[in-house]
Amino acid sequence: MSDIGWVNSAYAESNVLELSHPGADTITLLADTSIYDDQRREIGLLGPQTLKVLKTREVRWGHGEGYIRPIYLVSTWLGDRWIAPNLALLGNPQPFVTKLDLSRIEPLYNDPLMTEPTGGQLAPQIVITKAKWDDNYLIETRSGDKWIRPMYFLEGVREVQEEVELSDLTPLMRFPYGLQTGSSLSAQTVKVNEVWHNWHRTDSWLGPVWFKLYEANAVDAHHILEIDFGYRRKDEKDPKLTIMTVDVKLGPKWREVKEAMPVDFKLNWYNEKGERVAASRTGHAELNSTEEKSVDLLVDGSLDQGYTYATVQIVRMNDKKNPELDAAAAMDIVDPVQPKFRLGNVSVRQDGEYSVINGQYELDAEGANRVKGRITLTDQKGQVMGTVPLELTTDAANGKGMPTAFECVFSGGLKYYTNVKLEVDSITSLGANDRILPSINR
Repeated sequence: MSDIGWVNSAYAESNVLELSHPGADTITLLADTSIYDDQRREIGLLGPQTLKVLKTREVRWGHGEGYIRPIYLVSTWLGDRWIAPNLALLGNPQPFVTKLDLSRIEPLYNDPLMTEPTGGQLAPQIVITKAKWDDNYLIETRSGDKWIRPMYFLEGVREVQEEVELSDLTPLMRFPYGLQTGSSLSAQTVKVNEVWHNWHRTDSWLGPVWFKLYEANAVDAHHILEIDFGYRRKDEKDPKLTIMTVDVKLGPKWREVKEAMPVDFKLNWYNEKGERVAASRTGHAELNSTEEKSVDLLVDGSLDQGYTYATVQIVRMNDKKNPELDAAAAMDIVDPVQPKFRLGNVSVRQDGEYSVINGQYELDAEGANRVKGRITLTDQKGQVMGTVPLELTTDAANGKGMPTAFECVFSGGLKYYTNVKLEVDSITSLGANDRILPSINR
């Protein structure tokens, strides 16, 4: 019987790792692989081995219209021929330190090609990786460094000891984005021991379960709106723009509204590092009760590169400007070198692993300007918790005494900060010919 073990709690977060390197331009075949000629006729077979890649092409493969997949030109005893392996690894194993949440028992291997099973197994747990090769991970165990190829796992989880407030009935999942339990938690305070993106894990009567604070794809800071993403397409007039259809409805606390409430809003999309990859222009909807409206939004930036998190900014509600803004708030966060730009009313909300920083700014300058800098948040001991880039374009209509909302996202915990420091690198006046991109910072 195989042993089920746990990883060694001691590990080295080193960027130097001694591994055998097949080469950046090689492919390692893990199973018998067919050889094809230029007409893609099968003419031979290769066993598991490492080969130098001479050329890579993408072709349409399969019956009918088929699907797009890569094929590789390699040297064989039949000359330079093409292969289309179903089980292979490209390039080198790379040093890679992160936390994986394993949801099932995983077999251990002595080699990254998964050809030498140890006979041992790894129980479901959080492990820390040392290297990665394709979807294979090197980890440290009590028996030494071993390889795993998990099928169901979360990469980049963060262990925490936090409490979150549930404001409504919240469904419980065995795993994010699937495996529903059929059970829910009522509104209450819940202890959380792990976060991944904007998912939280807690221990329950069902065992470990996952939940989100909301079911929609994105919400605003006060959960006024819930937005789900629909299909998207390129704008016919400007291929640099994307049109996304979104479904918009009021959050739980606002569904008692009897009269139609006009709301202007924007969306922002971020990658796993907290970098904004796209931002919409302002959309409009009139909502009441539980009704849902479909709205087409123009989006600047690339959604094709992928995103892991999205937020909503309320621009105007019931003919009143952004409810986040407070004209009486002290605007006292200043870089002494650039005192004409000021921040105030800063707050941080935690949503899973993401810290969403909201606040407002003023700039004593005429016309439209682009501001670049950063904000640093520290704890009560003065230790830096995180530094977040700040880049925004001011509206020409806004001047002194007219605060404007801004938002930043940080991948990590900033909820318990005590101080904010502002550093401004540049303030650049934009001419009439400069293209001003719409963003949450405007």
